[in-house]
Amino acid sequence: MARGEDLIEQYKQIHAAKSYGRSSELKAGYVQRELLHLDKVDSILDYGCGQSLLVDWVAKMNDAQARRYDPAIPAHDTPPTDPVDAVICTDVLEHIPEEDVSEFLGKIRALTPHAYFNVSVREAIEILPNGENAHCTVRPAKWWGGQIAKVFGMARRASSNDGTSVTWVTWGQKE
Repeated sequence: MARGEDLIEQYKQIHAAKSYGRSSELKAGYVQRELLHLDKVDSILDYGCGQSLLVDWVAKMNDAQARRYDPAIPAHDTPPTDPVDAVICTDVLEHIPEEDVSEFLGKIRALTPHAYFNVSVREAIEILPNGENAHCTVRPAKWWGGQIAKVFGMARRASSNDGTSVTWVTWGQKE
């Protein structure tokens, strides 16, 4: 993942320079609404957390343990290995090079069958220090659903607070 590693370095620069990666906090209610469809959630991982507090809020609502991972944030850059009950991955997939999307999703699937994905389907406002758009994989909603379903076995479209993004979850209404 040479290109992916270069992009992580670009994101490290952005995170060090300013408050970046907090947009997912606006999705707390949407995430919680979907998590209510699971029987019990004791641990939640925000995979690609940025500088967001989303997982803290959602974990508190579920009396669950909050975990974070983001390779561009030094305090949270240790890749997770322990299984969790659910993963939140908001505004992350569009930052993954298209050739790495399947492998990236596989890493999440290795941790849980229950993932909440919110993906932007437009170019970003943010430009990386190297001059590239921060969203390197801009694809339509149906494409993202197909990629997620290939790895997780299913992908159900869910409500989103933003018309420029799409939300997919990897569990049905009730399990």
